[in-house]
Amino acid sequence: MANKITFSSNINIGQNGAENDDEFLFKCFVDHHALSELTDIRNPSNFVLGSTGSGKTALLRMIEKNEENCESFEVHEMAMNHIANSDVIQFLQSIDVDLSIFFQALWRHVVCIEYIKLVTQADTKDKFRYIRTKIVDFVKRESVREKLVKFIDENENRFWNTVDENIVEITEALESTLTASLGGEVDKFVARAGYARGLSAEKKVQLQQRAKRFVDGNTIAELGHVISALSEYTKGRGDKYFILIDRLDEAWVDESIKYQLIQSLFEALKGLQKLRNLKVVVALRSDVYERMIREAPPSRTQLEKYNDYIIRLRWSKEQLRRLAEKRINHLFKWKYSSDNVHFDDIFKQRIDGRLSVWNYLVERTLLRPRDVINFVNEVLQKSEGKSSISKSDFLKGEHTYSDLRFESLRYEWHGTYTGIGVLLEALRNRPSYFGVAEFATSNFIDQLWDQIGKDAEGQKDDIWRVINKSIESDELVEPINCCQYMFSRLHLIGAVGLKLSSSAAWQWFHETGKPIPNHQIDMTTKVRVHPMLHFALGISDRTVGKAT
Repeated sequence: MANKITFSSNINIGQNGAENDDEFLFKCFVDHHALSELTDIRNPSNFVLGSTGSGKTALLRMIEKNEENCESFEVHEMAMNHIANSDVIQFLQSIDVDLSIFFQALWRHVVCIEYIKLVTQADTKDKFRYIRTKIVDFVKRESVREKLVKFIDENENRFWNTVDENIVEITEALESTLTASLGGEVDKFVARAGYARGLSAEKKVQLQQRAKRFVDGNTIAELGHVISALSEYTKGRGDKYFILIDRLDEAWVDESIKYQLIQSLFEALKGLQKLRNLKVVVALRSDVYERMIREAPPSRTQLEKYNDYIIRLRWSKEQLRRLAEKRINHLFKWKYSSDNVHFDDIFKQRIDGRLSVWNYLVERTLLRPRDVINFVNEVLQKSEGKSSISKSDFLKGEHTYSDLRFESLRYEWHGTYTGIGVLLEALRNRPSYFGVAEFATSNFIDQLWDQIGKDAEGQKDDIWRVINKSIESDELVEPINCCQYMFSRLHLIGAVGLKLSSSAAWQWFHETGKPIPNHQIDMTTKVRVHPMLHFALGISDRTVGKAT
C-alpha cells in the first residue's frame, strides 16, 4: 500500500443517517430490488417499510438522484399542526366525527396540485394557462372536463403556493364552511371546557350529521373526476413523475392525529393509482406502521389490501457483505492506497473458533446496513493509532455497538409499546437460551405491573392494563398470558428468536418478516436472546448448541 494504514478516532465507513452520508451512499450504493420496484411505474407499491437503519431514506435519495422529475414533501414544513390546533377540527373530534375522509381528500388534493406542477413545469402564470388549455382540450368527456376545469380554476393560485400554504388554505376553507353550518357550537366548545361531553345524544347526532356533509364523500368524488381527467391526458406518455415522502416517524404533527393521517395516506394513494406515470413513494418505519394499526385500525380487508402497496425492506447476508466490502474499499483507497482493500484485509484475527469474522459480525445484526456500518465503525475507532485490529479491540467495539443497539431498540419502540424498556431489562443477566416457562410465575407478573406502571406513560402499555384490570376485578391473570404478550413483542422488535416446538425452526422477525401471534406461544416455547444484545444485557452464552 502507498501509505501505512493507521486507524484514527473518527475513522468510519459511513454515517448513521443516509441524509448525511453522501460520500459513501452514492459511491458505494449496493443495488437492491426495492429500488427497481419503487421506480417501476407499473408496480403498485408506494410504501417502503423497514426498521431504523434498513435503508429507506437511502432508497428515496437514490430515486431523487437518478430520476428527472422528482418532488420531495418535507413533512415538517407541511403545516399539519394547523389541522391539529384547529378549533373546528378539535370540536369535530370531540363529537366523534370520522375525519379520515377529509384527511384522504387533503392528501389527494396536495398531491394532485404537485403533480400538475410537475407535469406542466410552468414557471410563469402565462405558461401555466397555455398548458392548462392543452390539458383541458385533451380530455374528451365533457362531464370529466368540467370537473377538471373547476378544480384548476378554483386552485390556480395554489399552484404558486408551497405545500404548507395549500394545507392551511384548504383547512381554513373547511373551517369557514363548518363554522357557518354549525352556528355557535364551535364558539361554545372553545369557551366551555367539557362542552362536548355535556351534549345530549340527540344533539350530538344532529351535529355529526351536519358536519359529515362537509367532511365526507363529496370532496373525494370531485377529486376522483380530476384524477380521471389527468390520467386521460397522461395516458401513454413515457415520462415519469415521483413525489417522495419521508420522516413520518418524526414529530411532524401532533400525536392526536398523526396515525389517522398516515392511515389516510394509504387510502389516498390507493385512489391515485389511475395516474399511470406518477409514483408517490413513502418511507415508513415498521414500528410506526404497527402503531398506526393500533391507533387508527383499518378493517381486516383494508389491512390485507395494504400489503399490495408495501415493500418490506430486507437484506441478505451477501448484499450486506458487498456493502461492507464497497465501503471499506472506498475508505482505504481514498485515504491510503490505489490498491483494492477488502474486509478480510482489515479483519484478520478470528473472534471465536466457530465463525469467520464476517459471520460473527453479521450474526450480531438485524441484517440492516446501519448495523453493519455502526459495528465496523466502532471496531475501527477502538483500534485508534494501530494498523491492525486485535481481538481485544474488536470486542471493545462490539460492547459499544451492543449498547447502541439496546438504546436504539428501546427508543425506537417506546412510542408503540411504552413498557418495552422494562421487557428488555427483564432479559438482563439471563442466559442466552431459556424457556418461556421460566418467566411464567406470579412473582414475575407482579414485577412487570410494578415496573411498567411506575409512570403514566407506562400505564398506557397493554401488558400493564391487562394485569391492572385483573387486580381491580380481583380475577387473577394467568402468567402465561402476560408472557405471550411479552415474547410476541420482543420477537417483533428483533430482541429474541422463538422456537415454538421441538420440531420447529427458530423464527426471527428480521429474517421472516412475520410476527408471531400471542396464542402460538406456550409453556414449551423456547427463547434465544439476539447476540447483538449480549454485551449490553450481560447475557451469558449458555449451551449455544441447543439453540441452533
